[in-house]
Amino acid sequence: MLIDFHTHLDAYPDKTVLYEQLRNFDGTIIAASMDIDSYKQNLQIAENIPRDGAVKIIPTFGIHPNRSQNWADRLSELDSFLEQSAIIGEIGLDYEWAKDSPHDKQIKVFRHILQHCHCSRKTCVVHTKGAEQDVLDILSDYPDAKIVIHWYDGPEEIFKKFIERGYRATFGVETVRSPFLQKLLKMTPKDRLLAETDNPESEVWLGGTRSDVGLIKKVYADMAKILECPLQELEAQIQSNTESLLF
Repeated sequence: MLIDFHTHLDAYPDKTVLYEQLRNFDGTIIAASMDIDSYKQNLQIAENIPRDGAVKIIPTFGIHPNRSQNWADRLSELDSFLEQSAIIGEIGLDYEWAKDSPHDKQIKVFRHILQHCHCSRKTCVVHTKGAEQDVLDILSDYPDAKIVIHWYDGPEEIFKKFIERGYRATFGVETVRSPFLQKLLKMTPKDRLLAETDNPESEVWLGGTRSDVGLIKKVYADMAKILECPLQELEAQIQSNTESLLF
């Protein structure tokens, strides 16, 4: 079974095309959210897919760092959604691209959500762009949260520390294009590996043309080739890794 651990279903512009792709996909999709409205859209998408189909959609609630400025003074409004969501994401810090979101507001929201994950022992998917050291330092205060590092491309030494702590890591469409990410992939213990697409924008952003749900199949194939392991073995490993985060 294929598992896309990080994608943004709500961001697909043509939902008719998206629903057709979802009905023909066999696997699990972890649908990341950017804020409350994004989460509600993902819930609606999941509701619109027949439950007896081959695809399973798990909407996750989070506040992306580039939306943190809207919520830093309204943290209590997040709590019911945090309670509702089985997995939390996308959360984290971004000092490179989230120019309109002050660092202190990002940190305030990040810590509030991490406290929930720590107390409830929930899995959370963490964005780190340009803020890797601060993320590392902050995460140390919440040891019972189950951490998944999303699409990491920062300093290697910090990634090693994430791995030493037992965190999981997702690898996606950039991995096949980046010798550095291939190095990180190879140094990640197999029981920490997860796969993602970050659809619908990531592949196009990198110069590709695909944004379809089935892109995760290529991610798996690329990872298996880089790791020199059978594709079925990788699929089974990632399924086991995912189950360890959900149960």
